[in-house]
Amino acid sequence: MTETLPLTRRLALALGKRTPVRPVRSRLTRAIASVCFDDVPRSATIAGAKLLECGGFRGSYYVCGAHAGGVFEGTRQHTLADLRRLKRAGHEVASHTFAHQDATLSTPAEWLADHQANEAFLAEALDGERPTTFAYPYGSTSLRSKMFYSRRFLACRGVSTGLNAGLIDLAELRAAPIERRRFDLGRIRDLVAKAADRKGWLIFYTHDVAADPSAYGCRPNDLAATLESLTDAGIEVLPVRDAAHRVLADGA
Repeated sequence: MTETLPLTRRLALALGKRTPVRPVRSRLTRAIASVCFDDVPRSATIAGAKLLECGGFRGSYYVCGAHAGGVFEGTRQHTLADLRRLKRAGHEVASHTFAHQDATLSTPAEWLADHQANEAFLAEALDGERPTTFAYPYGSTSLRSKMFYSRRFLACRGVSTGLNAGLIDLAELRAAPIERRRFDLGRIRDLVAKAADRKGWLIFYTHDVAADPSAYGCRPNDLAATLESLTDAGIEVLPVRDAAHRVLADGA
């Protein structure tokens, strides 16, 4: 927790959160949304993907290559076959570091080595295709890490709750959780209405998708309700990479 951190680190974290590194003026003319799955537990590649595909949507899956075929924090993770299936179905397979590395607790040399390891892993999974977006593990960022990753990816996503509208920082996009431990459908509907009103980009994130998910995952019914809220508002759901291009293009 932040109150146990040294003052210098708390200040560095706060500065990183509050300082835009890649600010761009959104060119959206109507609201859009994205749905993300971090770490990529296997249930997200199956139950999560099925719910998205039933609505004609595609999501963004933020992969830690070191977790492939294993278990992380008690939850079974993706396999290479899962990632290839997602790619074939049109989902975005993106980067979440190789070993779930906290950028604020590691060095630039460690960032680079980890980045290269995940690039190599994803190249195998994506038939040589390079991932174009990134999500920070734990949502932990600093000015230096934001500069490092934003030079290598079209867009980087954090976990600071909010809407991306007006002036957007592509080095740390805002997002809203749909995790079981803090799921609130009323709050989600409010965010959807705000996005529609402000012609913004609303990003949701979670981890596993199961009837009894981890604290960081979501129930299928909750994901379905979130997607229904977006559909009812007439908001298009796009992978993060496609949404970022839309923001930078003309919002058509």
